[in-house]
Amino acid sequence: MLNFIPFTKARINDPVWQKRIELVRTVVLPYQWEILHDRVPGAERSYCIRNFKAAAGDIKERHGGMVFQDTDLYKWLEAVAYVLAVQADPTLEAMADEAIDLISRAQAQDGYLNTYYTLEKPHRRYTNLMEGHELYCDGHFIEAAVAYAKATGKTKVLDIALKVARQLHNYFMDKPGYPGHPEVELALIRLYEHTGERFCFDLALHFINVRGVGENYLDMERQDKEHEWVWEDMKRFDNKYFQAHAPVREQDTAEGHSVRAMYLYSALADAGRITGETALCDACKKLMDNVRTKRMYVTGGIGSSSFGERFTTDYDLPNDTMYCETCASIGLMMFSHRMAKMTSEVSYYDTWERALYNTVLAGMAADGKHFFYVNPLEVVPVNTKNNVTLGHVHATRQSWFGVACCPPNVARTLPSLSGSIYALDEDKALYVMTHIASAFEDQGIKASLNKQGEEFTLQLDGPPMTVKLRVPSGFTLMLNGEEYRQGTAQLRHPGGAAAYPYRLMPITRWLYAHPAVSQGGGKCCLMRGYEVYCLEEKDNGTHLSGLYVSDQVVTEEPSDLFDGLPVLVAQGLRLNEQSWQGELYTSTTPDTSPCEARFIPYRYWGNRGEGEMRVWVNMK
Repeated sequence: MLNFIPFTKARINDPVWQKRIELVRTVVLPYQWEILHDRVPGAERSYCIRNFKAAAGDIKERHGGMVFQDTDLYKWLEAVAYVLAVQADPTLEAMADEAIDLISRAQAQDGYLNTYYTLEKPHRRYTNLMEGHELYCDGHFIEAAVAYAKATGKTKVLDIALKVARQLHNYFMDKPGYPGHPEVELALIRLYEHTGERFCFDLALHFINVRGVGENYLDMERQDKEHEWVWEDMKRFDNKYFQAHAPVREQDTAEGHSVRAMYLYSALADAGRITGETALCDACKKLMDNVRTKRMYVTGGIGSSSFGERFTTDYDLPNDTMYCETCASIGLMMFSHRMAKMTSEVSYYDTWERALYNTVLAGMAADGKHFFYVNPLEVVPVNTKNNVTLGHVHATRQSWFGVACCPPNVARTLPSLSGSIYALDEDKALYVMTHIASAFEDQGIKASLNKQGEEFTLQLDGPPMTVKLRVPSGFTLMLNGEEYRQGTAQLRHPGGAAAYPYRLMPITRWLYAHPAVSQGGGKCCLMRGYEVYCLEEKDNGTHLSGLYVSDQVVTEEPSDLFDGLPVLVAQGLRLNEQSWQGELYTSTTPDTSPCEARFIPYRYWGNRGEGEMRVWVNMK
């Protein structure tokens, strides 16, 4: 079991990451604050703050937006917490305290907190757990409350959260119901571990234990003659969509809505870690294994169907019609982090980094004001605009969304990363889980990780200990003249102050999809370290489907566009369109011309204007 150094004790020093976190502090969060107040011209309306003001009795308005609109404010508040832990910002803190006051006034006397049901259907509380998202909203608020209390030491928000949790406990502990969208389970466990209030963990475990057991609760809701459907499409979804088709300990394939799945599995991993229950831990291992080996994109994206934003079957990984929601990859990071925490197996962080450095970072533009909800692996802009089956895919990032879960989710994820870098195991061995320049001081240990290109130095001051440097997939780590390519590189710190230099070198390589991945046949993907690379029209012209890689040799070209990452260049061939002589099909072998295939890091695609993009490239 690993115990991570908390975000309140660690700081990120890497200039590239500092730039991103500072962007969140100075641009993203102020921008989203304005969005939440509906003060950004041209952006879709949020209604979020207006809903809270109406629930608090400040104004008379009906609820606007989605039933889960409250969570946009909660995730924003959690992001503020992580930023404040890094750097004091009186303006942001004042905004957050204003939001907390508003949330407090919107909370009912018995602890219930939800603007939709308070304003629209106060008599229908908890009658639509399948779709109503009440418990999902509660979960995001509780997560924000714990983070804000840890970052600032202020307890008002924690008092609100405990009141929410107590009301849920009083209502649900003797009932079979559970959330259609998991989230509250992991949040309650987080609240328990922060406060020691056992009833929070008991309720989380109750929700886990009753899910998919006996007469299915969601079926009972469907059969209720008074059931009011929020979304008509939900009538077409079976219980797999909600991960409620079987007791959680019997589930062994990732099913249904991908965000729901990741939040549930994260809670299962937390519960398994705390209780030590073998059945829970084994279920988590099987579920993660299914995701990593059969249902995950090379970018760390998950969710191959836009209809239902869901998993489908093993190896069904289309490149252009997929969903790969940013939130789903954030959820995959959460699950991977918890799996490493539960098992002490560092390999789970390969998935954590794959999701972070590709899909999650691609989810926000360099300006901090535009976002991807869907993260495709192949885009032809004219098709996305005119083919209704691709209507969910955008060739450029959007300023906001009617369902805006992803932008604040990215905002809370990036500044929280300091809490995912270092860990101690039960023997007090220190793990460096991911190689981000940073520092911490905790439990009698003072450490800093400094970086210059591929050269790292770990400086330690503290008691004697074993140090384990994780070797990420796609890298070679050199320590004391010895080469490592997987697992951990270990050293023994004798105590006191010392410095340990090592080198971490990314491996550039071609990847090939399993034969069962139908859209991967005859194609390859280029990676460097944990970075997936892609072709963009900006560098390679149009009709990227007509470009073939003809030589496996790859050269690097320095670039000042991608935060120090190089452009990768391979020799290729391009089909000459003249071979078709204006026809749609030809029996003549097409002519080809030699060309250079220029690849950029996937996470930066779409920042230089609209154009085609492709991750999987034809092989010649």
